[in-house]
Amino acid sequence: MAPSTPPASRRTFLALLGLAGPAWASSALAAQQVSVRSGSLGALTRTVTLKGVLDHPQGITASPDGATWFVTSVLREAKQGLLVAFRASDGAVIQRMEVQDGPRYHPGGLGRLGDALWLPVAEYRRSSTSVVQCRDAGTLAERSRFAVADHIGAVAVTSGALIGCNWDARLFYEWTFDGTQSRVVEHDGSARYQDLHWTPEGLLAAGLIGDQGVVDLLEWPTLDLRERTVVGRTDRGVVLTAEGMAVAGEDLLLMPEDDPTRVFVHRWTGAPVPEPAPSRPNEPEKSLFRRPVP
Repeated sequence: MAPSTPPASRRTFLALLGLAGPAWASSALAAQQVSVRSGSLGALTRTVTLKGVLDHPQGITASPDGATWFVTSVLREAKQGLLVAFRASDGAVIQRMEVQDGPRYHPGGLGRLGDALWLPVAEYRRSSTSVVQCRDAGTLAERSRFAVADHIGAVAVTSGALIGCNWDARLFYEWTFDGTQSRVVEHDGSARYQDLHWTPEGLLAAGLIGDQGVVDLLEWPTLDLRERTVVGRTDRGVVLTAEGMAVAGEDLLLMPEDDPTRVFVHRWTGAPVPEPAPSRPNEPEKSLFRRPVP
């Protein structure tokens, strides 16, 4: 029998004490769905095929004007990680940069704040190690990095903090921009999130429950499920939320397929996503959220 779900006060911050482990309670999904809004996927407005070899794309985000898409991908045979800038209008390659770091060649879902891109690059295995890199959106050159003793699969960027999740999204982390860990939250839901995006309403997370695709709106830092949108498959039979997801202005970008990779642009039906102002470089970074008292 699956273990019972621990009380919220314990399950949410137990990881801060180093005592948390995965919760596989079969009732977790049903419990989450109490009073959850049912969202709808907006109309498909266009489909763009990305040029060049990507092999196995992971994450996507966009420039402030939506004209450029930044995509992470792993070249599995070559054991290389890629960060590629594409022209959103036709999928043409603008710039391409390798981002691997020794045994870490698996980049994940990425986020952007101002002219900075934040992406994790991990070993290609569960419970491994990662570096979270900050890269210039104009040149793709690395600005800074910090190490994480876990496989980080996706990162979302708020105006004052980074939020990331590990393999299968069993744990969520919060860091300041200098890499100081300020929070760890255990996720006891059934969804295996593949990409994250921060919105004014909360944390948008896209992934899989079994073979079903979902886009979930989560409250941070409780991870309470507020809205769930169930999605379908592409004409190649791939679940739409199998990999990358981002919001760009009035568009929801979904990038589920390996080569040839296509981006499915749907109308974004959520709240408008304003462009947050980056923190000033000479100011110390602070968490948006107070550290809980055990």
